[in-house]
Amino acid sequence: MAKAKTTQKVETKTLKATALLRKGTLAYIGLYGAAFDRAKFRVSQVRGATDGLFDTLVVKGEEIEGKATVFAKGAQDKVTETFSTTTSKVRGVLPTASNDRVEELEAEVAKLNKKIAAMAKKKASAKKVKIKTEKTVKSAPAVKAA
Repeated sequence: MAKAKTTQKVETKTLKATALLRKGTLAYIGLYGAAFDRAKFRVSQVRGATDGLFDTLVVKGEEIEGKATVFAKGAQDKVTETFSTTTSKVRGVLPTASNDRVEELEAEVAKLNKKIAAMAKKKASAKKVKIKTEKTVKSAPAVKAA
């Protein structure tokens, strides 16, 4: 009988352990269920609060983009203007500025060369006048009178 009592105690303890394990597992699953329910509730609250928020943020973003575009274009125009005035001032000071004058002088020399060539053609055509030569008749040698 001693064996029967110990076997009963072991079985009872096993049943109690199994029941406790089952209860623990159910509590764990219940915890996850409660967390899911709370998260679901919070998500619905956030969705309700932010329904028009996305559209509002898009409108504000477009306004900011427009302002930034205007500002950037203004800055770009200002930079371009400043760059062109500064570079023209710097080019006037640098020794390479004479290169601009060289081009002007080369063009003027080319014009003068054309004028000289035209004048030379006029002179050449004036010199090409036909010169008529007369035939001279050979006359008999003059006899000396003695």
